[in-house]
Amino acid sequence: MFRELFALLLLPCLALNLVGAPDPDLTATPPTSNTPDLAAHTVVVFNRADPDSQSLAEFYAKARSIPADRILSLDAPLTEEITRAEYDSKIRLPLEEIFTSRGWLKRAENFLPNPILGLQGSVPVQQSQDNPIWIMALIRGIPLKISEDPTLLAPEALMAQLRPNAAAVDSELALLPIQGLPLYGLVANPYFADKRIRPFGQFFANYMILVTRLDGPTPAIVRRMIQDAVDTEKTELTGRAFFDLRSIEKKDDPYRMGDDWIERASLLFQARGFEVEIDRRPDVVSKYAPWDQIAFYAGWYTQDCHGPFEMPSARFRRGAVAYHIHSFSAETIRSETKNWVGPLLAHGATATMGAVYEPYLRFTPDINLFVSSLLAGLSFAEAAYQSQLTLSWMVTFVGDPLYRPFPRNFYENLDAAQTSNSPDLPWFRLRKARLLANAGSLSETRSAVTQLLEDFPKNEIILEGSADIYRDLNEKKDAVRLYDDTLDLLGKKEPRDRLRILMKLADLYRRDDKTNQAMATYEQLMTEFPDAAKGTGLGDRALALASGEGISELPSALAAYKDEVEAAQLAAAVAKAAAQPPANVRPEATAADQAAVAQAAGSRPTLPDTTTPPHAPTPPSPTQLPTSTPATNNPTDPNTPK
Repeated sequence: MFRELFALLLLPCLALNLVGAPDPDLTATPPTSNTPDLAAHTVVVFNRADPDSQSLAEFYAKARSIPADRILSLDAPLTEEITRAEYDSKIRLPLEEIFTSRGWLKRAENFLPNPILGLQGSVPVQQSQDNPIWIMALIRGIPLKISEDPTLLAPEALMAQLRPNAAAVDSELALLPIQGLPLYGLVANPYFADKRIRPFGQFFANYMILVTRLDGPTPAIVRRMIQDAVDTEKTELTGRAFFDLRSIEKKDDPYRMGDDWIERASLLFQARGFEVEIDRRPDVVSKYAPWDQIAFYAGWYTQDCHGPFEMPSARFRRGAVAYHIHSFSAETIRSETKNWVGPLLAHGATATMGAVYEPYLRFTPDINLFVSSLLAGLSFAEAAYQSQLTLSWMVTFVGDPLYRPFPRNFYENLDAAQTSNSPDLPWFRLRKARLLANAGSLSETRSAVTQLLEDFPKNEIILEGSADIYRDLNEKKDAVRLYDDTLDLLGKKEPRDRLRILMKLADLYRRDDKTNQAMATYEQLMTEFPDAAKGTGLGDRALALASGEGISELPSALAAYKDEVEAAQLAAAVAKAAAQPPANVRPEATAADQAAVAQAAGSRPTLPDTTTPPHAPTPPSPTQLPTSTPATNNPTDPNTPK
């Protein structure tokens, strides 16, 4: 069955290949003053029926200098989910009327070869000419998703997994410039970065609009998102980057694609001088993990927001971008506790994204491409759609479409931070030192760290960051000294930070074969932070180290933990014998489903590029995708939550 569906989907079914297009490398460079002003091509859409929607629209338009005549109003339902008929009558048709009356929507006849994923043949359409609206910001109050309409039947030739007509409102509106596309299935995204990362422009605007939404659990959160985006751009996004893998080892496992995306994204942040932490345990990272000052997060895979975000001590940096891969991560976005999008925003993230219905993994954003685009200086909307293979599907992007977390090259941003004496300056200086370390210059790195410690005395961010730099350079003695200095500075006032430093010290001692110091630090962790030591696996690591070193007499806290583990193992063995298979909360997407969508994205033709897009971006080497690797084009679905 798998082989038959695999062969079926090798057909060149991905669309919008009008004539042969150049095949440049995947490259990225920051935008310059020659890049078009996206705000001049943006409309803001609010819902008159929502009491807060208009004021939010006006707040955003003022923050981004968008003219008042680009603020559009609709009279739409207040529910997040609407029917296809409601979408047509309350959203699509009113917007088409506005666009047409203002001369924005002038269409001409065209034929699009194979626009529907999984089908052959051309589709006659009416396509926009010189569309001036490139970006659309949907304001809180506009419905989120369109439910499945059972009366809209897809051809039998289209496999069942690709037939749904349900969609995110944003993804459906992205195709507003084209009239005549079928309502079922997936439409190929012409802006997807399968060849190169590049700024959006007029050529693409004749096919699509970049649609994101400023939405969230409360109007106050939406206002904060807008303001944080604007403020962050004065310099750039700073802080730490955290990644949560599932550590799928089998190369032929279709879910490994998600791990590969996240891993490559982490390498990009490392190459750019960020402090990066990766959790490689199969389960979602423990809620006790001392994550703090979070600038970027990517991970998977639970239904509702778990992990460090459950704890009030896990703080996002201003302007933070966060994303958790899950089939229903955006089932609702107006809850602070349900799914992932709403809770991440409620905890302080500025931009995120998610799926409103089952999307299948390959048809969710490629995190590697998303991060490549952001680090290249593109806006949130551009990066989001560069990473999304399909349109008229299930993904929504939530955040200021114009937000550029990295608006200029790093050294320009560093100069701006120094000139303004920004409170973020320690982060910039640490990043500069890490870039020197990445370049392999130990003497220059030492000089930079020494200068940092002189310029920012008794600064815990600088102390810890400098220790991290020495640790990564294998300068262990200096790293231990600075970690100890950080602990002395912290005292007992910041338990979260103290936990993080002790964890780093224990790991450093263990890797340096200093067993006595490592065991003493593990005992200290077990004594001061017993729940965290158990939840993050530190206790198990200590027991494994003791066993490997032949240590039979454990200090008191670790000895008590060993007894607890052995008792739990015995109880689990007894319980397993009597356990019944758990019922599925949702019908799981089966192995047949996974096979059915395999290779649906495998041979995507590209658009003709009649004009050379400005400043084709160049990411660091980790973003380079193999030119023909089945793993990167092997879609599957994340299934239902575990």
